[in-house]
Amino acid sequence: MALSFASSTLAFNIAPSAVFAPSRLAAVRMQSPSPHDAITAITFPPFGSQEAAPVDAPPAPPPLPKIKTMMVGDGTLAGDMGFDPLQLADSPDKLAFYREAEVKHARLAMLAAFGWPVSEITNFGGLLNGDGRAPSLLNGGLGNVNGVYWGAVVALAVYWEKFGLDQQFGSKDVSKSPDYLPGMLGFDPLGADSQGMRAAEITNGRVAMVAITVFALEEALTRAPIFPINLLH
Repeated sequence: MALSFASSTLAFNIAPSAVFAPSRLAAVRMQSPSPHDAITAITFPPFGSQEAAPVDAPPAPPPLPKIKTMMVGDGTLAGDMGFDPLQLADSPDKLAFYREAEVKHARLAMLAAFGWPVSEITNFGGLLNGDGRAPSLLNGGLGNVNGVYWGAVVALAVYWEKFGLDQQFGSKDVSKSPDYLPGMLGFDPLGADSQGMRAAEITNGRVAMVAITVFALEEALTRAPIFPINLLH
């Protein structure tokens, strides 16, 4: 009986150790994950926890040329007085078109304002009318001008117009400058180009356009030359 009690006591003392030891070992293992578990956690993170890789920002686009951003009154063009009451040049493209036309007419008007009185003073070629007026649409007499002269005028006009279009739109022969503005032909043999010279050109051109119009109207109405002095009469 004593042996039986002792065996029972021994079984009782061993059993708790045998029963609860694995539980404690399991608890220790749960609290201290193995390296394999750590690697697994790093290799396969939970869905949605990944950080996006940094992406380089695209380079900023180059600034647009002035001819694509200019507006009336912003001072980009020489002689810009901000005067456009009819809003004809309400976009950069329209402003460029009208300024191209203005500069061309201004340059032609300056040549005409100089050539008209010179032709009446010198009577070069003997083309003046009987009353001393220069030939014009209103005065008549254009039919007396030699055809070679008109051919030379057309050829020169075509050449300069082509040169201007090459500068404006860029061709294989003349590379367009990103700083191109209406009227810039790249012709500056004296190196005098500046904002002040551009302003002087357009100002004198505007005055010349008014002057040549007055010349034509005055001679048509008065039937007399604006410069009655003829050096070769």
